[in-house]
Amino acid sequence: MIRGSKINRPLLQGISCILLVFFIQAGLAQDKERLRLSTSYTKVMDGPLYLDFQTSARIDKTNITVPDAELEVYYEVDGQEFPLGTTITGPDGKGQFTLEGLEAIQPDSTGLYILGASFAGNDTFRRASSSVEFRDALLIASLVQKDSLNFIEATLKDKALDSTIADALIRVQVTRMFKPLVISEDLLMTDESGTVMVEIPADIPGKDGNLSMEVVIEENDDYGTVKARLDAAVGTPIVTSSTYDQRTLWGRSGRAPLFILFFTGMLVIGSWGIIFYLLFNLYKITKN
Repeated sequence: MIRGSKINRPLLQGISCILLVFFIQAGLAQDKERLRLSTSYTKVMDGPLYLDFQTSARIDKTNITVPDAELEVYYEVDGQEFPLGTTITGPDGKGQFTLEGLEAIQPDSTGLYILGASFAGNDTFRRASSSVEFRDALLIASLVQKDSLNFIEATLKDKALDSTIADALIRVQVTRMFKPLVISEDLLMTDESGTVMVEIPADIPGKDGNLSMEVVIEENDDYGTVKARLDAAVGTPIVTSSTYDQRTLWGRSGRAPLFILFFTGMLVIGSWGIIFYLLFNLYKITKN
């Protein structure tokens, strides 16, 4: 006679509940939208460091930005994540996290930094994460004069290796109100010593001749975006001509041209003279 084993009903009920919860969560996760999260790194020499984030999603075949997404910023070493803080994306789906420096962040054994952000998910979007890898670079810019000409000299170095970086795309520009004025040639690259030299045109206008120069390594695969800024009094001073105290057609009322005041006064006097003349004749008619 074969004796069957007893079935542990509480154990089976527990396993069934766990499987039910798992399938329900999986079904709910499939109903949520996929969040797209991108991360970029920018370093400003003698200034802060930035992590810029962009959140978006594709809903009903339309790309939209995702505002008010709370992101947890972290750095990673040997597969382990360490929190740095949080940031929330704005109405345009963009967020920014500022770092004062990389001193408190540990790189890996090769000098590579890994920073990123994670989104925990909500009722509409699934979890998402994004990271960026980079090495710490030094961008040194200075003003050089040769043969009465002004140049911007910039050198790019790897801080951990203490070596210059060759064949890196670089751009030199003058900061303007709406769009920078690029003065370097296209596809300008550092030489074997990691250096470039760009002539500054003498006819660029600036307040009191001062120009705000900027040297940019943009979205480099190894170093991200690095910027170096300096002010140089090498431009053409802007000459301002004010006509505030002059008698002009566009001036204030107290400084209107004399001929307009004379002509306007004669019109007023002539008009009132005709009116008084007509009234006087009407008075004489009524007397007669």
